[in-house]
Amino acid sequence: MKKRTPYYYKNFECIAGDCRDTCCAGWDVDVDEKSYSFYKKVKGDFGKRLKSVMVPDSEGGCTFTLTEDNRCPFLNDSNLCDLYIALGEEHLCDTCDEFPRFINEYGSLREVGLAPSCITAGEIMFADRQRMHFDEKEDGKPVNMYNDIDGFLYLQLNNARNTAFDIIDMEDFTTDEVCVILLEYAKKIQWYMDRNMDNYIPRAIDKFKDRDYLKKLVEKRKAEVSKETERICIDEFFSSFKGMEIINPDWLKYTGMEKHFEEKLMLDIGKNGHNIGEYTECNKNPDIEYNEIYSYCRRKFDKYYGKQEFRYRQLLDYYVYRYFIDAVNDFNIVLKMKNALVGYLVVKHLDMVVWDASGKLDFDEYVDIAHLYSRQFEHSYTNYERYSSFFMKKRCYSIKALEQILLV
Repeated sequence: MKKRTPYYYKNFECIAGDCRDTCCAGWDVDVDEKSYSFYKKVKGDFGKRLKSVMVPDSEGGCTFTLTEDNRCPFLNDSNLCDLYIALGEEHLCDTCDEFPRFINEYGSLREVGLAPSCITAGEIMFADRQRMHFDEKEDGKPVNMYNDIDGFLYLQLNNARNTAFDIIDMEDFTTDEVCVILLEYAKKIQWYMDRNMDNYIPRAIDKFKDRDYLKKLVEKRKAEVSKETERICIDEFFSSFKGMEIINPDWLKYTGMEKHFEEKLMLDIGKNGHNIGEYTECNKNPDIEYNEIYSYCRRKFDKYYGKQEFRYRQLLDYYVYRYFIDAVNDFNIVLKMKNALVGYLVVKHLDMVVWDASGKLDFDEYVDIAHLYSRQFEHSYTNYERYSSFFMKKRCYSIKALEQILLV
């Protein structure tokens, strides 16, 4: 197998008990079959402790029963792992050994990366701006023969992803405009995929390399958005959908701040916009007025955060790296791009909410917001599946609605 990792991957090292958060609380610990088989054979007091918390699952492994405060039963008061201490790193289950890494396999290629759900990983990912590039080497392991994919489609998507990275790197477009381009790019590729015209994907790649074409595309979308009279639906992203899991209670702190922000915007509308500085125009349509006040807030935040705007491009690079090529398995490239753009919109919106409330947004808070959203969306199977369904069915996640928020 060939192993591919992003350039910053080699800089990651778990800081264990010194971390501001712990990866051993808030979610179930799924133990693989091999580790479960070993744990069942452990003797002595620690073996008894293991057996008291292992609950077999239907796939041959088990889960650990969490404590009353939702922590792994082996996470001690110093936020260190008693299982690691007792049995050694080589006997950690796959879940614990891999986190915060993710692994995608495509034929003879194994792509490994870091998720911002780990604060330490986020601090590395968002520290500075570099064009996305990779380290590659053979890892000495045999090719997984069960990894059966459409090789031709994989090659097309790999080439298309390289162009997506190029688009993210285009500094003559704002990050919001880059997101619109990426959405339109995914929509075009999806059109070919849906018609079994994978050999035409290079046409989309070539078209979206043309900056003149992209500038006209963005201007066209801006003109269309300017005619919209419906209210943007950014607050829908923070609705308490039935069945959602809360992985870390700190997420509720930020959603509470977001609710207060929305209430403030509605109050501004009631006052005809007179209390938001230079904005004084009053529209008879409250939906248009909401959009204009929200747009004003975003412009002020963009001005404040201008020099750190690159962090959002780093975030887009992460999403595109992790999810884009996985469309070779479910043939839904639009869903993959919506994953990226909703993540960007949610993180940036909460950043603006924090800045609006406190007048500042420091690096630690940015990393914290990105890590909480990643945990909430990417590390709960229930949440991920539910949101994926919403992305394809709910009106607020349509391409038109997303582009309206990005360009309002």
